[in-house]
Amino acid sequence: MGHIMLPRGKFISNLMSLVIARSIVDSKLPTFSTTTIPVVVGAGPAGIAAALTLASHHNYTVTLLESSPASSAQTEYDPTKAFLYNVNGRGQTLTCQFPNMQQKLVERSVPSGGFGGFKLTIVPGDPNEELPKVVEEEKTDGKTPEEDKTPELKGAMQSEKAAAAGYWLPRHEMVKLMAECIHEHNAKKDCENKITFSLGQECISVKPTREDGQSKCIRVKARNVEDGSVTLHQAALVVGADGMNSKVRQCLADADPSTAENGWQRNFNPKNFVLKRYTSPASHLRIKVLQLPPRFEIPDALGSGSPPLVTNSEKTYALRSVNTGPRNYLSLGLLPMKDNTVVRPTNIVTRPDHEVWTIRDGPTMQRYFQKAFPRYNFEEEGGMISKEEWDRFAKAEGTRFPYCQYSEGLATWVDGNDDDESGTCGVALVGDAIHAFPPDIGQGVNAGLMDVVCLDRALKGLDPETGAYTEKDEERSSSLPLETGLKRYQKRHAPEIAALIRLARFGAPYQYKQPHRADRMLLKFWTANVALRVILSKLTFGLVQPPSIMLSQNKDLTFRQVMKRADLTTALFKTILVGGFGFWVNQRFGFGFLKALLVKP
Repeated sequence: MGHIMLPRGKFISNLMSLVIARSIVDSKLPTFSTTTIPVVVGAGPAGIAAALTLASHHNYTVTLLESSPASSAQTEYDPTKAFLYNVNGRGQTLTCQFPNMQQKLVERSVPSGGFGGFKLTIVPGDPNEELPKVVEEEKTDGKTPEEDKTPELKGAMQSEKAAAAGYWLPRHEMVKLMAECIHEHNAKKDCENKITFSLGQECISVKPTREDGQSKCIRVKARNVEDGSVTLHQAALVVGADGMNSKVRQCLADADPSTAENGWQRNFNPKNFVLKRYTSPASHLRIKVLQLPPRFEIPDALGSGSPPLVTNSEKTYALRSVNTGPRNYLSLGLLPMKDNTVVRPTNIVTRPDHEVWTIRDGPTMQRYFQKAFPRYNFEEEGGMISKEEWDRFAKAEGTRFPYCQYSEGLATWVDGNDDDESGTCGVALVGDAIHAFPPDIGQGVNAGLMDVVCLDRALKGLDPETGAYTEKDEERSSSLPLETGLKRYQKRHAPEIAALIRLARFGAPYQYKQPHRADRMLLKFWTANVALRVILSKLTFGLVQPPSIMLSQNKDLTFRQVMKRADLTTALFKTILVGGFGFWVNQRFGFGFLKALLVKP
């Protein structure tokens, strides 16, 4: 793959050697020093990005807390978390700020052409049906087959120029390359602002405090997940990047609403940090991973005489089952990966009432899949999947897609001392800590990385969304109080998060081909809506905007701009619909009919 493969445990031990002892066992309330440093909670992509940004752009020494112990490092492959990221133009706004990170991303991933350039090979479930000829090579005219799209929609999407290039790679590879950037940052000879990487540290409380004679700071209490010992960290800035069940956000939501008691700024409202939740057609779908061997073979039609197709890890496949019922339909989706020698994870995404969730033993699961996918050799003896994998898969609980949820509160701060009203410490949330949604719009990791970019801009005195200066020259960058930057992040970025959640609810919620009859009917309506918007956009030379899912691929558009353009098209449709109905009523009954209905005698 063109990158260094460190032995298991060695990479983490190298990072752990960088840990600086700045914490105290909480056997007794400690006396804090006057020095405070930022603490980032959560070492996923957003958390690591935040730590690197604060250390590189703001000259902070940073403590990075991660609840996962070294024995279950996020940089190692885990079949329970074997999903892939598509880092598109939005996410690359962050990675391009660190040349080594962008280079690693390009080297270890598979490039994609965005929404319109997505290449999918659909393998029919019936073993008597021949494989599409275009599976092995593209057509001579260069077009890519996309069997599930109408001809009009397919042609319009292939010519869509707004799609931005992205890069596919497994989650653990993304975390690994970003963690390597921390190691490289700390290894610099002239590096004074190191990043302390502390594994196995679970955040249990976040509170503002001020000891006698000391400046206000944020106290972060963390518990060692292995021995239960508790440590305290004092921080000028706490960045919560600890996922959709964020403890940092929960501490703010549970704070006493009385400012005098909770210690936060005036007008602090803990209700702002209580999640707003909305259900989309993809919410609550269940998902788990089945591991297929690398370069497995897909047999052609029985009796065709054609050799089997040897799969390539860099290509995308959808393996359909012969079952078509609402509770037994399956489709195995395989997304592109760089390494052609490792296991190929495939996602099983279904409604919670699917038959597959009732099977709890390996042999029964193996027989079920052999019947559903007769094209492949899933036999117990000599099959392409081992007994151990069938057993692991059958017993795995998997996970569920979340609500489309977000927090209106993105940041809070502590008011300054009596002689200094400018806040000197605070908390900011990024990534899934403030927004989470099903993965159908492909913006999860990208939105999280953009949160870090926007926070970075706000702390520098820039507009979080555009990066333009918003303050006078003498008030820029480090001279700005922390409170000013956090206020700007809250005010300017919160509407963007609300727009993102609207996009997640309506963008592409039926792409998993949910098999319930209502799902199939609504999928047809959704496809017709998308096709109509695409065609009208072409016919009107852009006067009618494309659908929101396609607009979102343009990294130069904010999510607010995306939804505003989509709303304008919706308003146009409503106007035409109401006008058409009024015209029909006039032609059929005349306006006297409406007058009789609306005017009382």
